[in-house]
Amino acid sequence: MIDKGKISASQLEFMMVPTIIATGVLSLPAVATQYARHDMWMVPIVGSIIGFITVYLVWKLHQLYPELTPIQYSEKILGKVLGKLVGLLIVLYLVHDTGIVVRQYSEFISFNVMRETPTVVLSISIMFVCVLAVRGGIEVIARTSVICTTLFMITSVSLLLLIKDIDVTNILPILENGFMPVLQGGLVYQSWFGEVFLLAFLYPYVNNQRKSLKAGMKITLYIMLIFLYVNFFVLTLLGLTSLNQLYPVYSAVRAISVLGFFENFEVIITASWVLGNFVKLTIFLYVASTGLAQLVSSSDYRIVVFPLTMLLIFMSYWDIPNIVVLMEHLTKIQPFYFISVQTILPFILLLVALARRKRSESI
Repeated sequence: MIDKGKISASQLEFMMVPTIIATGVLSLPAVATQYARHDMWMVPIVGSIIGFITVYLVWKLHQLYPELTPIQYSEKILGKVLGKLVGLLIVLYLVHDTGIVVRQYSEFISFNVMRETPTVVLSISIMFVCVLAVRGGIEVIARTSVICTTLFMITSVSLLLLIKDIDVTNILPILENGFMPVLQGGLVYQSWFGEVFLLAFLYPYVNNQRKSLKAGMKITLYIMLIFLYVNFFVLTLLGLTSLNQLYPVYSAVRAISVLGFFENFEVIITASWVLGNFVKLTIFLYVASTGLAQLVSSSDYRIVVFPLTMLLIFMSYWDIPNIVVLMEHLTKIQPFYFISVQTILPFILLLVALARRKRSESI
């Protein structure tokens, strides 16, 4: 393996949960309301199906090739030439996806907190910190993720301070327009849930392999419950007005007032959200760096981290001039593009690997 470090199954969970939800909790509730309206609270359940399927697919591939990542076992399954092309496709997907995450982060901070700061400055600052963590290796990333994820998740409890203001009737009528709008909203969510595909790059470093599948399933379950929790509060607090807001959760948190004294909770939420995005970008950068190093047969992934980071910052602005275009990409293009790489590609690889193994056994 390109990194000699080891992590536990619980550390893997701390690493992956914010990797999926950090950007999703802010923008996805508005998307879910746009499609499913009063039924937006149940959209994450539909989206999570792809997450569970993807976890199982990458785990089965890991069972067949326990010491390898998708970049490496693609060559063993498909041959050197076609395997290299598939590896290149995966690396390009990782670079593009990471660039989108960088842009989501910088746009949110610029739009809500630091309006006079150029987004490129925000992108460079967060990526500089991520580079330091990635160069430290998988064990440094794991220990850092435990701390950052704990702080990130603790602040989610602040929504409970709004429980006195919720209106449960906002969830009615249930399935007014049938189940199809929920499925359409779930299609957008599945592109986030499908990011558990990154487990394929992290499974080789888990020290107790017997817990790897269970950890992946728990990760998907936690993510679904968190999205359900957030969507429920957004719907019962803001109703259908949330579809007109870019970040409805942020708007809801700004309404928190305890005894007329404790206010401005959005400052705490923003700080914790930055920690969550730090974990997400660090994991994506680490996976992209190790994947690129394996693609070019380099023994040290650290030499590609800095040049790859500069490319990622460029990719975050390539073909995305503003936040409106970014949201259009996230809802109209990303769901189909991501499922192709994150779920369909592992499924094809698994079918070919099993067919080749069965053929070799029969000879």
